[in-house]
Amino acid sequence: MKKSSFSKISTAVILAAGMGIRLRNVIGTCPKGLLEIDGKSLIIRSLERLKKEGIDRVVMVTGFQKTMYHKHLRHEASLPDIEFIHSSRFAETGSMHSLFVAQDVLLDDFLLLESDLLYESRALPSVLNYEGPDVVLASGKTGSNDEVYIYGENHGERSEYETSSSTVSGDIAAISKQPRRHLQVQGELVGISKISQNLLRTMCAHHEENLTFPCSNHYEECISEVSSEQVVHFLRVDDLVWTEIDDQSHYDRAVKKIYPGIIRQETLS
Repeated sequence: MKKSSFSKISTAVILAAGMGIRLRNVIGTCPKGLLEIDGKSLIIRSLERLKKEGIDRVVMVTGFQKTMYHKHLRHEASLPDIEFIHSSRFAETGSMHSLFVAQDVLLDDFLLLESDLLYESRALPSVLNYEGPDVVLASGKTGSNDEVYIYGENHGERSEYETSSSTVSGDIAAISKQPRRHLQVQGELVGISKISQNLLRTMCAHHEENLTFPCSNHYEECISEVSSEQVVHFLRVDDLVWTEIDDQSHYDRAVKKIYPGIIRQETLS
């Protein structure tokens, strides 16, 4: 893959406002990003990876238990500079509203990440080096039982949505957990994207135009909704090792399968 000719990205946004209700039996009343795997929280792992890839500024949008993030990250001087934005209506809104409330401090293109991810080292450079202003990272089949699918146009060809060592890119037609007739699954949403200022403004304008409370719209749904008027690409890394952690089964899978898989992958690379 060619390195991107676009301006270097130095900012990341982490969406960390969620309440983590399905994970309460694992983390109690802590936010999901503070979940620890092998003694280190998901949020610290992600921030360390961002720093390694040259990200020196992180905008973290908090909501539920915001002071826990402040305390957890207070003495971590080796991480990127962190700016906290609080989404005051976190309990009645989805992740798109978190991005919406942060838009005024986002003046350049940026990486967008979810807070509950455990992922290997190839994920961030794959997105950062993508040749284009906007891209949503996808993977091959995970079997996680909570998949969000990225769809592309169905050209009558057999789907190549399999787990292999290949990398494929294309245009997004829709993003959804539900089947989309006449569209073809191209991969599974990972939760890491590169967002241009142009796409951000389009997404925020669409969100504001349709905003009522409560509002459960998520950023990936907004990308799906605006993809008919603005081209947004996906990049599928078939054998990417990753997981989101939303509930007990995700946590068990992360500990038993995904984290050991990441260690193996990065030992070999």
